[in-house]
Amino acid sequence: MFRASFIKLATACAAVLLLAAPARADSVKIGVVGVFSGAYARWGEQFKRGIDVYQAQHGALVNGHKIEIAYRDVGGADPNRARQVVEDLVLREKVQAIGGFAFTPNALAAMEVLNEAKVPAILFNATASPIPRKSPYVVRVSFTLAQDVVPLAQWAAANGIKRVVTLISDYGPGYDGEDAFLRTFKAAGGEVAESMRVPLSTTDFSPYFERVLAKKPDALFMFGPGGPSSVGLINTWAGRLKPAGIKLLATNELQEIDLPKIGAAAIDVISAAHYTESSDIPLNIALRKALVEKFGKDAVPDTGLVSAYDGMHMIYEAVAKFGPRFTADQAMSLWKSLKFDSPRGPVMIDPATRDIVQNVYLRRVVQRDGKLINLNFTTVPMVKDPWKDWHPEAK
Repeated sequence: MFRASFIKLATACAAVLLLAAPARADSVKIGVVGVFSGAYARWGEQFKRGIDVYQAQHGALVNGHKIEIAYRDVGGADPNRARQVVEDLVLREKVQAIGGFAFTPNALAAMEVLNEAKVPAILFNATASPIPRKSPYVVRVSFTLAQDVVPLAQWAAANGIKRVVTLISDYGPGYDGEDAFLRTFKAAGGEVAESMRVPLSTTDFSPYFERVLAKKPDALFMFGPGGPSSVGLINTWAGRLKPAGIKLLATNELQEIDLPKIGAAAIDVISAAHYTESSDIPLNIALRKALVEKFGKDAVPDTGLVSAYDGMHMIYEAVAKFGPRFTADQAMSLWKSLKFDSPRGPVMIDPATRDIVQNVYLRRVVQRDGKLINLNFTTVPMVKDPWKDWHPEAK
């Protein structure tokens, strides 16, 4: 009798103490899948720098809960490796969410794991339009190629470019870019003389450019994966096609971080992108200042860095609202209608598609104070991914 009463009293006291005690601070582990080695290691480096800068500005704690990052290297476009590291992050690291994915094939390989584990993911790149349809737990904070390409094709058709050749890297985002350019340019009355596809690893574009010369277009529209391949393509254009008066139309291949490798031949190239590094948006000025303070005067932001930066904003928002053990459903309920200001400008997530809606900027490469930069000359506000309208889901 005494023992039973004592146990009841002890239990009651413990409950009171538990209620009175402050909530325990937990760490929140986030997985980031990137390319940290090999030819495309810049993707991983820029993802990490974007996260580091965000935490330098906002701290590593949200309501007392520490945000920890578990990085995993996939080494390139390697779907099997991507699936393995996502499984490791989910099963062994027990992450609350996953960010990253430079390449579309890697993101697609992870979808089944995310669906089974119900772990939410934020795409920092991986630009193929269909990806969010593969999982209800995926949101895109980067861009789609079609989103950037449509304003570019519209501008070209309205500015004296009547005949083009398209040349893309032969994988998912390239197909989206090619399709978007063809649809838009032809609808505006333009002619496409030929559409070429090249292997992802191509660095020698001379044979393809001989065919371009033979077609005598007004411009070449290109898509490359960034890094050495895209730099090689633009350098070859400058040496072979530019002297023939053939203009170059691009998207994110002319990022400021790559312009020193391309050189003065890039001057006057027109590109369309959702982020311009030289913009005077206050958040962008602050981002660049923090980046230089942390990594040195030569540090330059790119689209991957800004997407990782904004991805961390979304993670912090989820922890602030739902606590350190937020569920995938909770995260998606927040993220799929989120609006916020970014270093790139205003952004929102389309609740119907879980794709980002954002400004697209038409820019020209110029030399200023001895440095090559992109300079905006037109802003197309709050562009949605057009691919979703072109390819409605079956009901």
